[in-house]
Amino acid sequence: MKLEFAICLEKAQEGDSEAQRELGCLYRMGLGVNKDEAQAAKWYQKAAESGNIKAQFYLGRLYEEGLGIAKDEARAMQWYLKAAQGSQSLVAAGLRANTTLMSIYLGHNRIGVEGAQALAEALKTNTTLTSIELYYNQIGAEGAQALAEALKTNITLTSIDLSYNEIGAEGAQALAAALKTNTTLTWIDLSYNQIGPEAAQALAEALKTNIALTSIDLQSNEIGDEGAYALAEALKGNNTLTSITLYANPISEALINTFCWRNEALTQAAELYALFLACFPTEKEDAYLHLKEVTTSCTQKPIVRFFQMAGKLPDDVLQGLAYQVYDQTRDFIPSKAKASAANKLIKQLRAEDSVSNKMKAKSY
Repeated sequence: MKLEFAICLEKAQEGDSEAQRELGCLYRMGLGVNKDEAQAAKWYQKAAESGNIKAQFYLGRLYEEGLGIAKDEARAMQWYLKAAQGSQSLVAAGLRANTTLMSIYLGHNRIGVEGAQALAEALKTNTTLTSIELYYNQIGAEGAQALAEALKTNITLTSIDLSYNEIGAEGAQALAAALKTNTTLTWIDLSYNQIGPEAAQALAEALKTNIALTSIDLQSNEIGDEGAYALAEALKGNNTLTSITLYANPISEALINTFCWRNEALTQAAELYALFLACFPTEKEDAYLHLKEVTTSCTQKPIVRFFQMAGKLPDDVLQGLAYQVYDQTRDFIPSKAKASAANKLIKQLRAEDSVSNKMKAKSY
């Protein structure tokens, strides 16, 4: 071990960053030399300044814990970020050459703008990756714009998660422009990005011509009634989208109640969901299993995706939806017992609606 230390020291003094990092480890653990955290910090610092990613991470930890160096959380974060950005550059370089990788998960890595730009360049030439998750990475509008450019030429990616990335209106508008020409992406998550109504309108324009996307998540994006109305109008001519999530947006109840009727696939799922609300108002899981048995004319994906969306809507909105579609779905009810239970629920809803004057009910 002492021989290893001597060789490592010689190479480190010559400026070899990997030897400097290794020397820091030897001092840190007391291998071949007396344990000395101050010396460990010194050699980690040298290696980190030379761009050694592992040393940057280890130095960040020493700053965070105050080992061998004065505790400084701000500097710790700086070195952690440099290590993360360097790692993402290596990942991007690997993606440019890799011919087998199909999925990559990079959530919670703080890759920032530079990391997103590096990945975007890789996506322009990569021909195998189909799924990428980049949630919680602080890529901002610039990072989203870089990825949008990549989506204009990439022909293999089918899903991308960009939630919690502070992309804002500019980033979302760039992605909307990409969706107008992209023909492979089927799923995109833009939730919690504060995109606002104008960006929602831009996405709506993209949905009018996009023929590939089946699911888009726009939770908590402050799209308002203007953005929601634009999206609803876009669904009139879109026959591929089966799921759109608008949870936690300031949208009026009237728009939510009518939203799904703009699109055939979503309408079908809404009718089925309303049916099992009527049959099993307190047992949603049993109701879904029942639907799997009695519905042969509908695919399962719209049912599942709408259930995930509708489960987050207010109870009164769901009840209104069930009320509106009950007459259209009666033929699916397989037994008198379930029909009786459904009738009882609907009558209750009608009574409540009459009292609240929220909806005009026609009599049976």
